[in-house]
Amino acid sequence: MTMDRRTFLKAGGAAIGVAALPGRARGQAAPSAIRIGYAISLSGPFAPGAQSTSWSQYKLWAKDVNDAGGILLKKYERKVPVELIEYDDRSQPDEVIKLVERLILQDKVDFILPPWGTHMNLAVAPIINKHEYPVIFFTATALRIRELAKRWPYAFFPLAQPDDSAAPLGTMLATLKSQGKIKGRVAAVHVAEQTGVELHSSFVEACKKNGIEVVYSKSYPVGVSDLSPVIREAMQTQPDGFFAFSYPTDTFMLAEQSSVLGFNPAIYYSAVGTPFPAFKAKLGDKVNGVLLWGGLDHKAAGLAEYRQRHRAMYNRDTESGAVGMYATVQVLQQSIERVGEIDRKKIRNEIATGTFPTIFGTLKFKDQLLIDPWTVGQWQNGEVVGVYPAQKPNAQALLFPAEVVRG
Repeated sequence: MTMDRRTFLKAGGAAIGVAALPGRARGQAAPSAIRIGYAISLSGPFAPGAQSTSWSQYKLWAKDVNDAGGILLKKYERKVPVELIEYDDRSQPDEVIKLVERLILQDKVDFILPPWGTHMNLAVAPIINKHEYPVIFFTATALRIRELAKRWPYAFFPLAQPDDSAAPLGTMLATLKSQGKIKGRVAAVHVAEQTGVELHSSFVEACKKNGIEVVYSKSYPVGVSDLSPVIREAMQTQPDGFFAFSYPTDTFMLAEQSSVLGFNPAIYYSAVGTPFPAFKAKLGDKVNGVLLWGGLDHKAAGLAEYRQRHRAMYNRDTESGAVGMYATVQVLQQSIERVGEIDRKKIRNEIATGTFPTIFGTLKFKDQLLIDPWTVGQWQNGEVVGVYPAQKPNAQALLFPAEVVRG
């Protein structure tokens, strides 16, 4: 797909026409479809993450909705199908801005779904807020989001922010050190992109507060082709743990090259891409014990059925980020149905104040930030689970050491 080609994505028999509710009187004329648009990375370096986490979930959700007859608009006493309009932003911020403006001003869509990646999301958030489109930016995290949320009332942010994500890692390391299980020496690397930089700086600060020594710290560029020199340098410091605040391509590279070089620290953490099914496929049993950014309530209601539908549509397993993204469109759907019409201001207020059961657990926002999000997860017994916050429903105990768990 090219950036100037619009694709209408319809799923299920309900996508044609409007489904009347049985036994209810016909209301005034309902829209023929609820038109939802998004510009996202179908090509370029962000395409793998966007495919795994974002647009695949938009299409699955649209199919699920339309297979069920559509979204109920009580104002019209009808269920109305969803119609998706998709553009390729080519992993370029200037393109995503132009395309989102096109969706709003030319296509006049009813709702917007977000692009993939922090800086892509933050690039379009002011435009979306200006035109009063409520959007849940699931793949955005930045230290300044708390302040930005105050300026953008139509923007919602479900991810834990970098400092909140790093804090439990520092506490975890301090606990293991106090128990005599580690010496308290860690190596940390990060991709030179906003998310990687801020996660890394927050982690270093968390280590400092908890008496943990960062014996190796290194950044590398986006699109790096070889990380073996970085791994070798980290190995020479003999750290208790290795923490990589990485993006999907380098997440995979670090894991593969660490295995080849025999780098197997007691604690291994990597960020974006670690929950992907392909990551498990690459590592096999060695995936167990690997820590990651985020987490998942692996027993959430509806999750098992969602996984079956996901596999039927894509012939592969899903990942925790995709589950979270699917949950955000569940929130949008529930908000539309509670309001009963396409009134974006009312729907924004419902998202801001409502409580939503989803396959990602129960979601509720305060000041447009998700209350108590997952911060740290881990591969255990071949699946991703949530570890921290430890008090969240179905949080699992930390498996340690990773080198023993992985064998």
